[in-house]
Amino acid sequence: AGRVLDVGCLDGTIGELFLKQGNEVYGIDASEPAIAKALDRGIKATLGNVEERFPFDDDFFDAVFAGEIIEHIFDIDKMLSEMHRVLKPDGFAIVTTPNLAALGRRLMLMLNRNPHIEISFKGDAAGHIRYFVKSELFRIMRVHGFHIELFCSDVVNFNSSGSLRSAALARLFPTLGKSLIVKA
Repeated sequence: AGRVLDVGCLDGTIGELFLKQGNEVYGIDASEPAIAKALDRGIKATLGNVEERFPFDDDFFDAVFAGEIIEHIFDIDKMLSEMHRVLKPDGFAIVTTPNLAALGRRLMLMLNRNPHIEISFKGDAAGHIRYFVKSELFRIMRVHGFHIELFCSDVVNFNSSGSLRSAALARLFPTLGKSLIVKA
């Protein structure tokens, strides 16, 4: 239990899980409608740009969570440096992002199919502007003063829909998993 910041908190769905664990939860997001929903969930949410200085004091948070946001950000250096700045020296950060080298993506490439890499922002695009593999995510986090403590993944998908998958395989071979999950 402690003070947690949810970077790119959206409607507060994840923040609400942190609240249920006894934490004091703050959020920052660029969407006014999303902030309103997060506030309704009890998150101390603030409208803001995660590519600018966060509106929080240095060493303010026990934990900072950036779930599925780094791949949407142009200035990840600013975001990571701000995450580090607002984090207490003994605190930790959790960063999650889709894995470019996931087994499912590799299989799609072998079949000459687009491995869910967005070419355009039209249609059902999620707005990903960059992609990560384990080594590059570790490298950029270390550049900003983070020390990697734990690395894992959620699930290894065997098809594009995710209906054929294995969580056990993701535990054994996290670099093949759908998501990169880092605690630093």
